[in-house]
Amino acid sequence: TDYLPYSGDGFKLSIPSKWNPSKEREFPGQVLRYEDNFDSNSNLSVIINPTDKKSIKDFGSPEEFLSKVDYLLGKQAYFGKTASEGGFDPDAVATANILEATASNVNGKDYYFVSVLTRTADGDEGGKHQLITATVNDGKLYICKAQAGD
Repeated sequence: TDYLPYSGDGFKLSIPSKWNPSKEREFPGQVLRYEDNFDSNSNLSVIINPTDKKSIKDFGSPEEFLSKVDYLLGKQAYFGKTASEGGFDPDAVATANILEATASNVNGKDYYFVSVLTRTADGDEGGKHQLITATVNDGKLYICKAQAGD
């Protein structure tokens, strides 16, 4: 797949050439959303929100940061009684597992990267991979979230 360069206010990234802009706004501060032409489960969002933090490290570890932005993974909407089936706990119909969480420094700027597999009991493609990269710059928290079906 070829990629197209994109420059936004304070960020740059490469977007798959076969993806299109989407008007859907899932998150507060979302400034960009692209999705796959054939599968809207595969998409990319950029979220920019003000923060009083000076560095991404001020949020704690990558895992602690994820717990503060867990809305990015979606929330369980059904809270009825369920049996323990398909690897889910009783009364749970969604789960999220951290596959990787790292910190890096690129050109003097600290970044967090977290890879998460989310699954729901509806059996949707066996789950969704969520790749989240974040940094802080000039009083703003920048988050890039890419998602693809398993």
